[in-house]
Amino acid sequence: MDELIELLKQFDGIGNKAAKKIFFEIMTSKSKKDKLVETIEKISNSYKICETCYFYRFENLCKFCDDATRNQELICVVSYITDAQRILESNYRGLIHVLNGEINLNKNIHPENLKMEELFARINKDKEIILALNLTFEGEVTANYIGNKIKSSVKKVSRIARGIPLGGVIDYIDNETLENAITNRKNLK
Repeated sequence: MDELIELLKQFDGIGNKAAKKIFFEIMTSKSKKDKLVETIEKISNSYKICETCYFYRFENLCKFCDDATRNQELICVVSYITDAQRILESNYRGLIHVLNGEINLNKNIHPENLKMEELFARINKDKEIILALNLTFEGEVTANYIGNKIKSSVKKVSRIARGIPLGGVIDYIDNETLENAITNRKNLK
């Protein structure tokens, strides 16, 4: 019991209480337990990490790398595979590169701990790079590091826009976000 609870707690968003609830659900419901085992087996057999972009491959196909309709000269760099999934769900039509984290010296995460060298190996003068990293201190450090390393090796490097989110109320927006929204404003068509 303790072993499974400790394993469940390693997943983001699952604390001790939730892990215990999941354990008891699995233990008391044969159908849920059987379905969980079946699903984990399917995941193990059908999903792998793409060795090019570090997104996932389903039945050996990557939705980014193996899609010939995508712009091969545009690479969007994200921190986590969940960010790549969000990009996939958008109208973005280029490639992706998942770093598997962000530089965080407090947690002893350095550039060499991430998929940086693999990114650098994919770029050339014909590529445009979009840095879609989180708008956090760690995301900014990571974006600046990558930008400084590649700016002379690619056609263009850009950072995702920062500003007021849809549904945001100006009265509740912090000064830096408001300033970025004004600075990064777009012309009306």
